[in-house]
Amino acid sequence: MSIKELQQERNQLFSDMFNNIIPKRMPVSFNISPRIIAEYAKLDTLEIQFNYGLLDSVADEASQLIYSDTCPIMPVGLASRIAGGYQAIDSQSFQMGSNGFMQHPEVVGMEESEYPELIADPYACILEKVLPRQHKALSLEDPVKRSLSISALQAENNRQLSNTVPIMNRLIEKYGYYKGAPFGSGGFTAAPYDFIADQLRSFSGISMDIRRNRSEILEACEALLPLMYQLGLPSNPSPEGAVGMPLHMPTFMREKDFVKVWLPTYLKLVQQYAARGIRTQPFLEDNWMRYIDILQELPAGTVMMFEYGDPKLIKEKLGDKFIIKGLFPLDLLKRGTKQQVLDKAKEICDIMLPGGGYIFSFDKGPLMLSDINIENYRVLSEFLRDYAVYDNAGESYGEKLNSENYEIDPNFGKFESKYLTNWNEYKAKYPMTPESMKDYLYRYDMDSLRFYLNLLV
Repeated sequence: MSIKELQQERNQLFSDMFNNIIPKRMPVSFNISPRIIAEYAKLDTLEIQFNYGLLDSVADEASQLIYSDTCPIMPVGLASRIAGGYQAIDSQSFQMGSNGFMQHPEVVGMEESEYPELIADPYACILEKVLPRQHKALSLEDPVKRSLSISALQAENNRQLSNTVPIMNRLIEKYGYYKGAPFGSGGFTAAPYDFIADQLRSFSGISMDIRRNRSEILEACEALLPLMYQLGLPSNPSPEGAVGMPLHMPTFMREKDFVKVWLPTYLKLVQQYAARGIRTQPFLEDNWMRYIDILQELPAGTVMMFEYGDPKLIKEKLGDKFIIKGLFPLDLLKRGTKQQVLDKAKEICDIMLPGGGYIFSFDKGPLMLSDINIENYRVLSEFLRDYAVYDNAGESYGEKLNSENYEIDPNFGKFESKYLTNWNEYKAKYPMTPESMKDYLYRYDMDSLRFYLNLLV
């Protein structure tokens, strides 16, 4: 089979999977973090974080360590936590630890007394209060330093992206990997409650607030909902793309608080995405088994990635409606024998593969070389390629995205803020501006919103 034929086959695997057709075989999708590649190739792991372009010299060797239908080396992005970018804004929210990893310590970006300000104008509260506290160089007290720091941040992020995108594109063409979802079909956001807990009030702060300021949290979640929607909104929705969202807080909450406070705005968010043909991919952190019946309320076609849980129960309760990922214990890949790894993979596949709708993945992503046994990883990936084959390829499976026919709310995602362009005032100041400019100004506002919110997720 030629490289082009292999790539066509791989593209078809993913097209089928995300269009409710049982593929020829389950697509195998793994990636190797830059840290693991650097360690394996005996490169300087700290130097790599400040120049991902150095991976190019070892990219071919690294891509051959395991079998994958997707390129094992991905471009850096939000989840990569680009060190130079956060250092440019003197971040307290994302800092490099003694082990060289960018870490997120527990931090407070909003005081308990400031809920009313968040509710009144969440965007203004984030720009004026939260960002300057979480990233010290964005202080409003030194506007020149703030401007220069933002420029440095943007330049560093662009540099690192341009260091890695060519590597990925070269490997995709050379080895015939899946080309990926259409450009602009993915995104990343957070559940409103999780956003408050993660960057505004901290884990301990929100845990106290849920008892003392329950009504304010409810209002704050509603106020933040349009911002979280805009943050993740793809410009070019496609069944193969998805909006990722790690879900942090529910397993630490009482079920009544989860149902009454956390869930309502999250359901509105994912339903309005689904109404527009946008798939979501939540990472269900920790163990969600006590909420498994509630998860059935999510839109059909949601890609649910589980960290822990009972595969049989998940398949029974959710397998006919959703695409399932996760559940293979990463620790077994490190500590288990080759046979133990294969036995566990076969056990999960035998439960999950029938009927379609499963993509194999670990319960969490490996971060460093010591998290895995490379030989086990290679054997596992090849086993999945050869074992996870369907004898009923071409048949339909599951429920299609937005099978529920959610109605689009044309006003969803709209909000008011003193930092959004007022078209009437703008037109009065610049009367020669044509009406066609109104949409562009709105687009610029939303691009700015995403840029600043991305510093907090």
